[in-house]
Amino acid sequence: MAQSRSALQAAGHAWDVRAATLSSRAPNGRADADGDQLADVIRGGPWRPKGKAPAGAPDLSYGRRDPGSQDGAEFLDDLFARRIMELLFIEFTPDEVNVIKVAVGEGGLPRQADAGSMQWPSLAPMIDSRDSIRRFQLAGGIGTLPPVSRRQFDTTVLHWLKAYIPPSYEQSVVLLTPRTGWVLLERAAAAVRTTYTLRAELGRGSAVDADGTTSQAVREVLRTAPLLADHTLVLAQADRSTGAVRTHSHVLFPAGRRLRRGETAVADVTVHGGVTGAEPVRLPVFAGRPAADGTGAEPLTVHEVTVAALSQVRLRFVLRGPGEVELVTPQEGSAHAPRRPAAVDVPALLTRLPHRILRPPRLEVFLTVELSGADRDETQERLAFARDLLTTLSGQDASGAAIRTGAIGHYDHEIHENGYTSRRTLLLPPVPAGPAPATLTALAGWRPARREQDMASSLEDALRAVLLLVGAATGSSEDVRRVLLIVARRPPGQPRQHGIIPACPLGADWRTELGRLRSAGVKVMTRADPQTGPPPQDHPGIAARRYTDAAWAELSAEGTFRPGQDSAADVAKALVPPWRLEGPPCRLAFATPLL
Repeated sequence: MAQSRSALQAAGHAWDVRAATLSSRAPNGRADADGDQLADVIRGGPWRPKGKAPAGAPDLSYGRRDPGSQDGAEFLDDLFARRIMELLFIEFTPDEVNVIKVAVGEGGLPRQADAGSMQWPSLAPMIDSRDSIRRFQLAGGIGTLPPVSRRQFDTTVLHWLKAYIPPSYEQSVVLLTPRTGWVLLERAAAAVRTTYTLRAELGRGSAVDADGTTSQAVREVLRTAPLLADHTLVLAQADRSTGAVRTHSHVLFPAGRRLRRGETAVADVTVHGGVTGAEPVRLPVFAGRPAADGTGAEPLTVHEVTVAALSQVRLRFVLRGPGEVELVTPQEGSAHAPRRPAAVDVPALLTRLPHRILRPPRLEVFLTVELSGADRDETQERLAFARDLLTTLSGQDASGAAIRTGAIGHYDHEIHENGYTSRRTLLLPPVPAGPAPATLTALAGWRPARREQDMASSLEDALRAVLLLVGAATGSSEDVRRVLLIVARRPPGQPRQHGIIPACPLGADWRTELGRLRSAGVKVMTRADPQTGPPPQDHPGIAARRYTDAAWAELSAEGTFRPGQDSAADVAKALVPPWRLEGPPCRLAFATPLL
């Protein structure tokens, strides 16, 4: 008799230890902070929460059946084909009974919502309200507590099912099977099986992840549903001929695409920046293809990424399930790191587009460079500026201005000390309008010379030569902006000598040449470094200074730049014509390059 009593006590202790070991782990896998409460209720002696159940402890699976590896494809097909209107997912967990209702909403997207989830103390008052003791009892533990009547528990669960699951859902129930060993949870699941013809039964660890909330588990199942509508990225597109801007829907993931459990799909797309690049562009994703006003499709998300003006960036989108599209590249921390804007008015984003984007006209820049100077450094500074400007313009040619350059180098009429040219050289061979690198190559052969006087240069002859270059470049109906930039120190000579200002031996009148250039549509600008210092005291000197100031004022009427103040980059920025927008700025990325 004593031996039987001892065996019965050992079996009760083993049973309780098994339940305590199972329940002492919180759902997130961490040790239960209230686990020490169990030591007071376990039959047969103390128990350590981190201990393992005795080898002989029973591992019951009351009323359990194996759901196999069912992935839910059939019952999801019924839902998404509208053969049933809703699904009701039920899961009995150690903390509560979760009921999730799932329907197909706008854009063919699954929508899930709580449909009457309930804490165990409210559903089954016979179970202890303390968390650790409640889980101990649900795992089948008895201990020194008043025992939970299995029959009363089953009756309570059945009454709850009848009260909270309307008849319209009787053919739409999906059961998430409890984890093995939770005796009362498995009895509750058995009550659902005997009461309803289940649409499907999914087991933790087979059809869904072993961990995570019920809501997460349902979401994971729904990720395997088919896409009922194209998942599209909306971009802007500008007409090449008119510049008119409209929206363009780029299909990232076509309708009918279906993922397996744990699978993702990727779509790579190249997007292009607008004409400013001042603000990040936005990337709205829809289920369906929206109309021009943003209606007719379900917005999913709006991403944001920085794209430099007139440049491009390669993006990767990841599909995790219907309605779940993420932007994963460029990587966080990069210059193009994606962001999620806080709030976006999607219809306004699609409708507030510029009416037209007008590309800049083709740009032709002609340089005249004075190659005679008081010393080599003076002339080399002008040549260095010319080279830097041409290099900058060459780099900006990708801006869409189709930049072409030409140049003329000129010496004094008096060239007795010019050791680099023949005595008859006045102008170096003109460089006609062409790619900036070709002009740079020509400038590499230019050499400075010492000047003989400070009053005037041969700029008037260079202006006449520029007029010939401009005439050779005209004749096309293409929109072209032509600019002449004069890089010099001394003003041009006059047709006849006045005072100490020497005359042009060839009789050229720079005012006449300047008028012809402007009549031909050439914008004349200067980068002059005229002689400074105390004003002259004698009458001829005062007259010469007055002529110099008047000449540079007239030559600079359309714009001037100062050495030491305006860099080559500054000058290039001022010369290159900008893109023009008719209407508000575009906040969408572009589907095709604007160039």
